[in-house]
Amino acid sequence: MTSPPAPAVAPDRHQRMRDAARTLWLEHGYAISMDAVAKLAGCSKQTVYAHFGSKEGLFRLVVGDLVESIAANLDDGDGDLRARLLAFARSHADTLSETETTARRRMLIAEAQRFPREAAALLQGGAEAICARLARVFATAMARGEMRRDDPAAAAELFMGLCSGIELDRHLLGQPRRRTPQARRAWAVRAVDAFLRAYTPESPSPLSRTFS
Repeated sequence: MTSPPAPAVAPDRHQRMRDAARTLWLEHGYAISMDAVAKLAGCSKQTVYAHFGSKEGLFRLVVGDLVESIAANLDDGDGDLRARLLAFARSHADTLSETETTARRRMLIAEAQRFPREAAALLQGGAEAICARLARVFATAMARGEMRRDDPAAAAELFMGLCSGIELDRHLLGQPRRRTPQARRAWAVRAVDAFLRAYTPESPSPLSRTFS
C-alpha cells in the first residue's frame, strides 16, 4: 500500500515576521504595531507575540539582525586580532555612510521620547549588543596576552568611540563626511592602530625576567 505523501513544509513564519518587522520599522520607526507586523507576515497578532513576547523583544531581534553583518567580523576567535578589528571598523563605517542609516537615526532620535521602551530595546539590540561582543573578544585577547589587561567592557566602548569619531554628528547635521570607501578605510586603520597602541601588553621589567 502506498504511503500518503508527506505534508508540505510550511514557510518559516518566524523569519517572515522578522522580515516584516524590519520592513515596517525602516519605514515607520517605533510607531509600528504588532497588528501591522502580523498582517504583512500573513499570520495572527497572537502568533507574533508567541514568538517574540513583546514589541520590545521584537525590536531587539530586528536590530540584532541589522548589526549582525558588522559584528560577524569578530567571530573568528583564532584570527589575527588587528585584522578582525579592521574588518569590524570598516563594516561599521560603511553602514554609517548609508543614506538609509542617516534617515533612520534621525527618525528614531526624534521619536525616542515618545517611545522610551522601544528606544531602550533598540539600544540593547544594537550598540550594547555590539559592545558586549567586542568585550568578549577583548577579554580573550587580554587573557592571551595580546592586549594589556583592563576592563574589557570599557575597552569595547572606547573602541566604538574611536571607530565613529564625530561621523554620526556629521551625518545627522548633513555636513561633509567620509563619503568614499578609501576615506572610511583610512579612518578605520587609524582607529584600530590607535586603540591597539593604547592596549599594548606591558613588557615585564628586567628584574622580573631575571627571576622568572
